[in-house]
This record gives sequence, structure tokens and C-alpha cells, in this order.
Amino acid sequence: MYKDTITTLVDAGEHKVTAIRENMIGFLIGAAMAGAYIGFGNIIMYSVTAHVDAAWVRLVSGAVFSAALTIVIFAGSELFTGTAMYMPMAVLSGRSTIPQLLGVWTATWFGNLVGAVVLALLFKGAGGGAIFGDGREHFMSAVAAKLSAPSSELFFRGLLCNWLVCLAIWMCNRTDDASAKIFLIFWPITIFVAAGFEHSVANMFTFATALLMDSANSVPISGVFRNLIWVTLGNLAGGAVFVACGYWLQEHGGGHEAHAKLPGDADRRSTAAE
Repeated sequence: MYKDTITTLVDAGEHKVTAIRENMIGFLIGAAMAGAYIGFGNIIMYSVTAHVDAAWVRLVSGAVFSAALTIVIFAGSELFTGTAMYMPMAVLSGRSTIPQLLGVWTATWFGNLVGAVVLALLFKGAGGGAIFGDGREHFMSAVAAKLSAPSSELFFRGLLCNWLVCLAIWMCNRTDDASAKIFLIFWPITIFVAAGFEHSVANMFTFATALLMDSANSVPISGVFRNLIWVTLGNLAGGAVFVACGYWLQEHGGGHEAHAKLPGDADRRSTAAE
């Protein structure tokens, strides 16, 4: 039922391991690009909603932020939250190891962070637009809410967020129609943003921008790290447990012969033996 989609995602996970081994610099550049692309989504979201009526802020935020994942998927880049789904599937298939999974997660996370920070610096150099101007109060109130949220809430907000983000990626891999992919990205991303869930890479740009403002003394580094740690863990749980393992178990039922069921595995084993 889901065999072809799982195969595609397993291939993607295996490719990331190969990319890190053979071209680490190129992989990190791709990860930095993804961090910047998500940051562009933050820029449009906070700029557009700076003066939107409170009743519409969440809905508008979600609708415009969906542009970020659309760019990531169609332009091509390495997004950490997507690897939360790809890599567990590659491990479950026997085509990746736990150390390789951790290596991909680590490289992608830090690459995304670099891209988010670089974009924040460039954005400040460009004047900062509405976020540094008349939308500053709106932006900083969002930052304050992220910093004050309890750790347990941050974890579960991160989990719910990446369940939806990975669902968007999963659905995009079930169709070849570009127009359909845009539509399929829109709804899960709109839901997670409108509901107030937390995305670790989006938060990287948000906090980097807040720290560059004159009011940066109101953004404690300890609070930034606390948010990123708990949201990151939640993002990993959402993608790995609720999407990767969920669909893997639907297809394979947790059977011991699961590794042999993916199309092309026999050919790969034959090639490896040669």
C-alpha cells in the first residue's frame, strides 16, 4: 500500500548518508540553504501579520509561512525536520545505521542553524523591514511567548509540528504533480502555524533576529537554548514516531522480514556482493 513511497524516502535517507561521506561541504551548504529558506518564511509571516487583526493573525501566519516549505521542496535543500522521517525509515530498512542517522541529524541541524543566522544578519543589514520597524512589538511578543513556554509544552508543540511537516513531505512523495504538491504542502503547514506549534529551524531564525535587535537583552541565551533543545526533541519524535514508524508498521506490520520487502533491495544486495 505504501511500499513505493517508503522506498523513495528510504532512498532519500541513504542518499544523505552518502552525501555526507562524499561531499560534506556540499551537504552543509544545502542545509544552510534550507535554514535560510525557512527564515524567509518567518520574514513574510511576521511582516504580513504585524498589523493584521488579532482574529486573523494565526490563520494568515499559517497561510503565508507555507511558502517556506514550498521553497525547500521545490528548490532542493537539506531540512533537519525532514530527516526526522527519512533517517528512521532508512534505519528500519537496514540501509542506514544509528550512528549514520545521528550524523545526518547533527550535520543538518547545525547547517540549518548557520543558514538561519546568516539570513538574520543579511536581513538586519538590509534594514530589517517591518520586523525591525513598526512590527517589532508584534515580533518580540512572539519571541517572549516562545521563551516563556514550559519545557513540556515546547516538546509536544515540536512533536505536533513535525508530525504535520513530515506529513506534508510524505504526501508530496505520493504524487508527481507539481500543482498537487503545492496544495498538499499548504494545509499541514497552515495547521501547525495557526495552532501555535514549534518548528526548531524556524525558531533558529526567530531567535537570531531577536538577538540582533537593540532589545536583545530581553532574549536570554539560556532561554533560547532551552527552547531549541525541547523543540528539536519534539520535532524528532513527531517525524520519527508518528510518520516514519507509523507508516512503516502499516506496511510491514513490524515483521522480521520487513527489510526484504522493499523494491530493489535484492538488486542492491547483489550489487554489494559483487
